[in-house]
Amino acid sequence: MLKDSLSFTILVVFSSITLLQLLYYYVIYARFSFSRKKKPVAMQQVPVSVIVVVKDAANSLLKFLPRMMSQQYSQFELVVVNDQSHDLSELLVKEYQSQYSNIKLVDLESAVTTIRGSKFALSMGIRCATYEHLLFTDVECCPTSSHWLEKMADNFVSQKQIVLGYSSYEKRNNLFNRLLHFDNLHNAVQYFSLAMCHSTYRGDLKNIAFTKALFYAQRGFASHNHISCGEEDIFISRAANRQNTAVEFSPESFVLLQHKIPYSYWKNHKMGLYYTRKMNTLRNRLTLSFYALINLLFYVALVLAIIGSLANKPLLFTILGIAGARIISQYLVYGIAASKLKEKQVIPFLLIYDIIFAVMNPYYYLSAQIYHHKFR
Repeated sequence: MLKDSLSFTILVVFSSITLLQLLYYYVIYARFSFSRKKKPVAMQQVPVSVIVVVKDAANSLLKFLPRMMSQQYSQFELVVVNDQSHDLSELLVKEYQSQYSNIKLVDLESAVTTIRGSKFALSMGIRCATYEHLLFTDVECCPTSSHWLEKMADNFVSQKQIVLGYSSYEKRNNLFNRLLHFDNLHNAVQYFSLAMCHSTYRGDLKNIAFTKALFYAQRGFASHNHISCGEEDIFISRAANRQNTAVEFSPESFVLLQHKIPYSYWKNHKMGLYYTRKMNTLRNRLTLSFYALINLLFYVALVLAIIGSLANKPLLFTILGIAGARIISQYLVYGIAASKLKEKQVIPFLLIYDIIFAVMNPYYYLSAQIYHHKFR
């Protein structure tokens, strides 16, 4: 009797954890994975100000400026905010200004401010922008096509004031790079899906657009000027609503970060996102945290369930069958998303990467809470 009771408990606990994960896959994440991109019906192209902050990035500007100025768009300006650079960045921008009249240089050489991070530079770029519709990227990134600007700006229809785009990394043949791509894919599936569920909680400052009116209606970054991060999540989570956010994921709209990412930089960025999550809505915090917990519990429960059912073959096969259904669902939902976002290289080892991050994500979350002084 005790054996039957234990077997039943193992089956119920493991099945419940797996069911919760399947609900996440098919109720939330499937919103993005199974969606089809509808072409926005724009009456005409809106003028756009593309804003980028530059700090000692002359080498990156050599690649960035030609790619940016080759964008196929009828009316746009490039606002380059020179954030106290000490290299040749300013001279490079001025050289391109002599060729292109739609480049505007905002020089912050003598700027004195207590605002942390790049918020002050971004705010100055927004203030100096000519047009109402703003598109942001990073000088280390390059658009994957000459229609990047067009694809992003076409979403400014109806009541849309925010456009979430996708950015990724250049593919390199090493384990860390593949882990970067999986983590980036996972994050995109989460914030795209929740945006489609009318619960937007962040965007990616390397590829995002919003209106100047919305920025000033939220008093810019005033609520979190004292934090060194948060430009890409706190503002968006507070400015987004059920009607004003669009998601753009056509391949022509992607941007690629072209320089090699050090582990320390990526870790600090990830910890920063976890730190600022506490400023999000309770609903989004619970949704994201509960998934991370359930994902870790699935692998722990799977190991314990297998060990506990070794002497009970029917129960063991049932446990493996339930685990198999979950893994197939994961490959289905994330595999389709990976194909959409041109991240197919992560699919073969999707399960392994997921196990690694199931353990590492709680570590980064706890580190962000312990070392919170780094972000204040």
